[in-house]
Amino acid sequence: MKYKYKVLIVDEDENILYDIKKLLEQETYVVETTQSAMEAFEKVKKDKYHIVLVDTDFHEMNGIELLKEIKRYDALTQVIMMSGHSTMEKILNSLEYGANDYILKPFRSMDHVIGVIDYSVQKLERWRKSIIEIVK
Repeated sequence: MKYKYKVLIVDEDENILYDIKKLLEQETYVVETTQSAMEAFEKVKKDKYHIVLVDTDFHEMNGIELLKEIKRYDALTQVIMMSGHSTMEKILNSLEYGANDYILKPFRSMDHVIGVIDYSVQKLERWRKSIIEIVK
């Protein structure tokens, strides 16, 4: 991966933030974290994040609402939803509103998390190559 992808992780659980951040930084991603959905949206408005991992459950704003706002602001941002309290409705709503994927917590393995993120990177790479070809 030559291009440095910027990732934002949004979860109220400090351990989740720490574990995923540590893992992604070892993979050479640029990573930021926040425990607040509102702060996450402010960050997305101020800076470009290629991938955003969002927990579905927050006290201040529903994760699905954050997903909608992120996609409304930048449709190309790859949003991966995460939840420890999943329902079929949450999963389907997430996909309907543009989530790239959905990860159940507790995670099967951190390799699974990396695999989901790598899939999003592959999608971004295809977009980047297409845009470069068009611009040529």
